[in-house]
Amino acid sequence: MTGFAAEAAPAAALTSPASSFTAVQPTRFLDTVRGVGIPVGPVGARTTVTGSAAGLAPEGTTAVVVNVWAEGPTADTAVTVFPHGTARPSLPNLLVQNGKRRSNQVTVQVGADRALDFYNESGSTHLVVSIMGYYTTAPGSRYTPVSASRLPIASIGHNATTRLALTGEVPATATAVTFSLTLSQPTVATYVTASPAATPRPTMASVAAYPGGQGSNLITVKIGANRSIDLYNLAGTVQVEANVIGFYATDYGALFTPVAPERVLDSRTGLGVFDGQARKIGPKSDLSYRLQRSIPSNALALALNLTGYSATANTAITAWENRSSSEPPPSVHVVPGQTISVAVAPIVGSIFGSPATAGDVVRTTYVHNRAGSIDVTADLSGYFTLPPADCLVNCVTTWGPYSWEQGDVLPMAMKPFSGLSDVVELAGWSDSGYALRADGTVKAWGATSAGRLGNGWWAGGATTSESPVPVVGLTSVKAIASGDTKGYALKSDGTVWQWGQNVVTPVQVSGLTGVTAISASRETGYALKSDGTVWSWGGNTRGELGNGSTVSSSSTPVRVSGLTGIKSLGAASGDNGYAIKTDGTVAAWGDNSHGQLGNGVTCTTPSACFSRVPVQVSGLTGVTSVTGNWARAFALKSDGTVFSWGDNRSGGLGNGSDCGPGCLSTVPVQVRGVTDAKAIGRFGGGGYAVRADGTVLGWGSNDSFGLGGAVMSYPYYTTVPVEVPGLSGVKAVTDGLALR
Repeated sequence: MTGFAAEAAPAAALTSPASSFTAVQPTRFLDTVRGVGIPVGPVGARTTVTGSAAGLAPEGTTAVVVNVWAEGPTADTAVTVFPHGTARPSLPNLLVQNGKRRSNQVTVQVGADRALDFYNESGSTHLVVSIMGYYTTAPGSRYTPVSASRLPIASIGHNATTRLALTGEVPATATAVTFSLTLSQPTVATYVTASPAATPRPTMASVAAYPGGQGSNLITVKIGANRSIDLYNLAGTVQVEANVIGFYATDYGALFTPVAPERVLDSRTGLGVFDGQARKIGPKSDLSYRLQRSIPSNALALALNLTGYSATANTAITAWENRSSSEPPPSVHVVPGQTISVAVAPIVGSIFGSPATAGDVVRTTYVHNRAGSIDVTADLSGYFTLPPADCLVNCVTTWGPYSWEQGDVLPMAMKPFSGLSDVVELAGWSDSGYALRADGTVKAWGATSAGRLGNGWWAGGATTSESPVPVVGLTSVKAIASGDTKGYALKSDGTVWQWGQNVVTPVQVSGLTGVTAISASRETGYALKSDGTVWSWGGNTRGELGNGSTVSSSSTPVRVSGLTGIKSLGAASGDNGYAIKTDGTVAAWGDNSHGQLGNGVTCTTPSACFSRVPVQVSGLTGVTSVTGNWARAFALKSDGTVFSWGDNRSGGLGNGSDCGPGCLSTVPVQVRGVTDAKAIGRFGGGGYAVRADGTVLGWGSNDSFGLGGAVMSYPYYTTVPVEVPGLSGVKAVTDGLALR
């Protein structure tokens, strides 16, 4: 489709604040076929008609999400949607071929009157416009973008409705879902309509398709009964692919800021392309592009209209975050001779240089082309950001891995962790974490796979939650711990609860009462009872149970052999258990492949590479706490000194030496220059010490920015502690998180 009219003046700017979303039953408010909101009759060429959503969206609405359906166009044309009373923007929202019905989801700002103008460029066409929801500054739902997750549907028959359950794909608090819908191989001309389950079917087409072709659209729809949605097919049989890319929930997520339409990518001119050069996207290729400065650095996802031009083969293009090795699901299907646009909502990514050039980090997203070559444009209508951190006491600062999750372009910089306040304890790994709040509740964030968030949401793949979510059903919690895919909570009544590893909400660990402390290794949980004994359950491939057993795992707690008089437990992200005795000595068991047992034994024979019963860590007394990562451990002594043992690559032991790959110490060595530590922590490449004045020292590798802005030149690690810049008043620290 070519030959559109000359571009109009840019739209008058409306200033809209960050807003929450309310989904509604899809409802027509403009229909030129049936005379809803306007007299019956098609919209002519170069003609604008107005429809009002004032009866469906309240005062204070900043933007609306509408489904725009063109019916019976007499020519190739373009439809543009814009706020009533403003200048028409030059960027159309819906491109239509002669004689073919088409629909597109449009997110558009509105003024105080909540009215929209609809402009048709060529020929004449009927328009049917239905509202799907609205954004407002009043309380509502917030958006969580996810990596595409395919729903279990293959086809829909003639005049049939298929109900899709979203359990597991979205949490129980979700109010609406956003998904891409693709139709292919229709036996007759048809369309599919999406609606909340068990509600009257709306009169609209979500996606249309014709024999020999395919159709796509982005759909945001209210979730109906039993956490489900309905898909209705008008005629014949059609193949269906549906991929969830996000949802709105009442208790967490990102707010939406609508903006006047802005083109952020045009491969034909080089706009947004990194080197500014025009280029088509080749087969099975991605085009990454810089996001314009009008998009804030902490944007998590975008509202875009993606258009494909001049395809050389039948293809599909997708805006995506390029997190997986598999080809992304289709967003827009294009055939040679067509120009097609569809709304998309990609997750925002980042491109990082080496630590030395990390100041040049830029926000980006990708467009993938499946076959042939094609030109693309992307037009922005808004962006999603987490609410500003509003914590006053017991707050969390983040950098490194969690900073990336929260949309920060500079992972070495410190920033408040949005959604956390009144925190008394932190636990976690680089891809997920937990926070215990002063009211005894727990929040979780990060990877969603295996149900590790504990809120009933277990979508797999690369899906993450940037927002902290409530772990459901937990109250009166006094301690937490984290494994690889599990979370643990100790309640004030001495019981222990766990979730994850495909248990999506917390369940009580059987047989444990009178527990005073908990900890965890990668696959194993540990509990200290009031009588000073230690109990374990879970994985045992490296002797993590500590009871001498050779079983691979135990689902019920067993007693760790030979331990009495234990006062506290240590945590490790590898395959080890640690216990501190009342006399200040330390016992260790499990993996010893890097000297993590600290008992002077080197892993030279299979029997020396792990211990299935506790052994004493050599030479340590006066220890108050122990922590460790996959290959090394750290101990804090009552005199404020810190000792370490295990792997010393990249200076991970902090004792001033670095003997290269394979270098380790099988007995504790003193971390250099730390004399006043009050707490210790770990990250993937090394360790932390919180000093008496609340500053933080760190040592080891800075490859993942666990040291923040320290050590930003080659070789990007330090063998002795250096101050992690930007931190003060710290109480506890772990893996890029500081409790202040």
